[in-house]
Amino acid sequence: MQLSETVKLYMTGEQKSLIVATMTEYINTVNSLVSDAANGISISKYTTADVKANLPSALTNQCIRDAKSIVKKYNKACRDADRKNDKLAKQGKNITVTATLPVLKKTCCYVNNQNFKINGDYIEFPRHGKRQV
Repeated sequence: MQLSETVKLYMTGEQKSLIVATMTEYINTVNSLVSDAANGISISKYTTADVKANLPSALTNQCIRDAKSIVKKYNKACRDADRKNDKLAKQGKNITVTATLPVLKKTCCYVNNQNFKINGDYIEFPRHGKRQV
């Protein structure tokens, strides 16, 4: 039984611009959430209602998960840098190690199988509550 299928999309210019806009909004939303967390706002209890983004709720949830993961890795890097600085200070070295907050730049696109339909020779999937071809 085959569980997945590869589909090649031949998009019009308008469809391509919609996908690029969605990918850009996704990256901007994740970066905004990470920035909020770095400024002391807890994002651990965030839901799609707390995030103002022009994205479907499934993608908004993915943004929240990705931001939490980035913040978790950043916090771990900060703890590791503190330990390394303590170790260097005990050795009498004048070197400090810092962790930098990651900023996502490369756009990405997540596609899931929620609510899609296959009609003849095209696939319909929802975008912002409206079905797109």
